[in-house]
Amino acid sequence: MMKRRQFINRTALALAGSTLFGCFDGNKFTFKKNQIIGCFGDSITFAGGDGYVEMLQEKFNKEKPELNLKFINFGKNSETVTGLTEEDHPGPRPYLFERLDEILDENKIDVALFCYGMNDGIYGKPSEKLFTSFKIGVYSFLEKMRQRDIKTILLTPPPLAEGHSDNDNSTSYSYKHPYPKYDSEVLEKFTDIILDMHHPYANAEIDIRKPLFASQKDCYGKDPIHPNKNGHRLIADTIFGNLSF
Repeated sequence: MMKRRQFINRTALALAGSTLFGCFDGNKFTFKKNQIIGCFGDSITFAGGDGYVEMLQEKFNKEKPELNLKFINFGKNSETVTGLTEEDHPGPRPYLFERLDEILDENKIDVALFCYGMNDGIYGKPSEKLFTSFKIGVYSFLEKMRQRDIKTILLTPPPLAEGHSDNDNSTSYSYKHPYPKYDSEVLEKFTDIILDMHHPYANAEIDIRKPLFASQKDCYGKDPIHPNKNGHRLIADTIFGNLSF
């Protein structure tokens, strides 16, 4: 935990001195031939090695084989970029920045695909401290990419699908028992942070929340956190549709 605090504190100083404005102009991101795309995220990205990352690979192989792109899935279950863990969780949540340098040292990556947020609010109530922690996590990732000259595509967090009761007076929340307004009060704010995170290495920002939210009945089963196959296909199609060739 000390390592996490020290990292966040150093990064907070950098964040405080930055305007967070870069050169992103809203144009669609364009892949170049033979690029390697590292996909970073939590269990939604990992998806047992059979989710939107693998669907993107299949889609590009089929529709744009001349690009010869390679997608590598670096998703990890339970992970966050805030370094936070709820009380009712089996041990500390993995923290991306404890493994990121090693991944970047061992893998040549041209483009990073970033999708975090679902776990980062640890399923509790909103707070400015929480939103600042997430903003720092995203910014810190972008600074790591700047150091390595890796262009970045930011994805918004997916929604937490509807289905829990709003009549809840609990003071302790977790992935098993989320705050009833976690989606509208936390994940929606995280989405705004992603879409407003202008940075020289935030080269595209893609909203996957909106289409998933509109298609919840088709894209989620009993699990409100993890999209089903239809949901992953929609994520892949949304990313593909927001690129230019």
